[in-house]
Amino acid sequence: MQTKLIYLITVISLLWMTSSCVGDLDTQPLDSQSETPDVVYSKEENYLRGLMKIYSMLALSGQDGTGSSDIEGLNGGNTQLYRTWWNLQEVSTDEVVNSWPDDWVPEINEMKWTTTQNEAIEGLYQRCMYMVAVANEYLKQTTDENMSSRGMTSEFMTKVHGYRAEARFMRALAYYMLLDAFRNPPFITEENYSSSPSQIEPAKLFDWIETELKSAESQLPAARTAYGRADKAVVNFLLARLYLNAEIYTGTARYTDCVTACKAVISAGYSLGDDYSNLFKADNSITSASEIIFPIVYDGLSTTSFGGIRFLICASRGTNTVSLERDGVQDGWGGNRALPTLIRKFDFADNNNPDADSILDKRGIFDSEGRTIEVDEWLQTFDSQGWNVYKYKNVRSDGTQGSNAYNPDTDIPFFRLAEIYLTYAEAVKRGGSGGDMDTAAGYINQLRARGYGAGKGQITAADLTLDFILDERVRELYWEAVRRTDLIRYGYYTSNTYVWPFKGGIKNGTGVESYRIIFPIPVTDISVNPELKQNTGYN
Repeated sequence: MQTKLIYLITVISLLWMTSSCVGDLDTQPLDSQSETPDVVYSKEENYLRGLMKIYSMLALSGQDGTGSSDIEGLNGGNTQLYRTWWNLQEVSTDEVVNSWPDDWVPEINEMKWTTTQNEAIEGLYQRCMYMVAVANEYLKQTTDENMSSRGMTSEFMTKVHGYRAEARFMRALAYYMLLDAFRNPPFITEENYSSSPSQIEPAKLFDWIETELKSAESQLPAARTAYGRADKAVVNFLLARLYLNAEIYTGTARYTDCVTACKAVISAGYSLGDDYSNLFKADNSITSASEIIFPIVYDGLSTTSFGGIRFLICASRGTNTVSLERDGVQDGWGGNRALPTLIRKFDFADNNNPDADSILDKRGIFDSEGRTIEVDEWLQTFDSQGWNVYKYKNVRSDGTQGSNAYNPDTDIPFFRLAEIYLTYAEAVKRGGSGGDMDTAAGYINQLRARGYGAGKGQITAADLTLDFILDERVRELYWEAVRRTDLIRYGYYTSNTYVWPFKGGIKNGTGVESYRIIFPIPVTDISVNPELKQNTGYN
């Protein structure tokens, strides 16, 4: 039986770096009162606490409460890791437009960012590099040699080998996000510490992530052993994402390997939940545990943040008291809503006159009351333009509120089975061996049956064109932080062949420079590391 992971956030001063930049990734004690590694790691319980700190970085921004930040100079709420990843993956695409006057918003809404510091870009880069730094320190301190010198038993050391594999997965995940967003970040491990780490080429980073994941897998438990922690299925899921985008990252397609990784996840015993909406509610760790492969875990009483799930729920709602109470939250921030390009991917009773109440595919969880489908102006028009997206809620499947109306209990389904079904279908369609289109159609039909109802919305293998699969990914995975990567893989993200409102800063949308498939390396890091070169196009 799986148990919901609650992050243990404990101050182990040696591990936690506080800095305004990430040029120096060799973490050191923060002051003369900090405990030394020998003291910290003389206690068995600190090995798990150190590991939990690494996991917590996906959910929290700091260890001292909701608005705290482990990194000096970064806003604790706005730059929480998942929040920045989500903003870059969603707000820069055809799914979301944000209405805030914040400095980062126009650049991301309109795909017009530069090397001038942008909170979303800066936050993602620094949070990922910080995760790398903390994982490196953890791995450095938990070698057999160090554990033996501190009196750890061989039995306990064997347990820590598993912890180390989890830390390696988390570090590989951070590097995957850096590869996807920046391509050639500075590269440093516990074995090559440097105050000025050199960049790594995308193909070499890809190979390192692949090798690291495969090596860690052998020391990880079987699938569904510990909800919220890395296991063999979690590793194969990340490998599937890596392989699906390999041609973009390295120039070499890896679709057969993608099919193999998908099959490894599918054979691990997961199954789709009965109700799509329950995947995004406060008790999804219970109702949807069969489908959620790797969540970002939240608990309204112990894991509190202005990023993560609170951001997903509150930023998509306004001040309507009825909807706030219905969905279990105390406040709405009036930020994110759907672009019409997202809404029109769904089927309605009358597609020429769509209305949220007449949607046929119940995966579309929208509200259109008193709102136009079109967004003519993005700035501060949240209450009237663009449909609300009410996908994420802080109520349980029985309609009762989560434990805390201020901080939601809902886990973010970071990896889930439905994405693997879609990934399998695309990899096979793109020529990957080891699968077949009839099986792919069967997987897609399971998703559509859940959305439309049994026996409805079914397709055949002949319907599975690449564009159909991309649109099905929208319908199933919208607002789940995969859209930018999908559009890049299809060649649609920067091109003029597919546009959406405000793309390129134009109301009807226009193509942008091709170099924008990746973001600039933050100048704050380049300025302190002479080894770094700016990404092409941003010089």
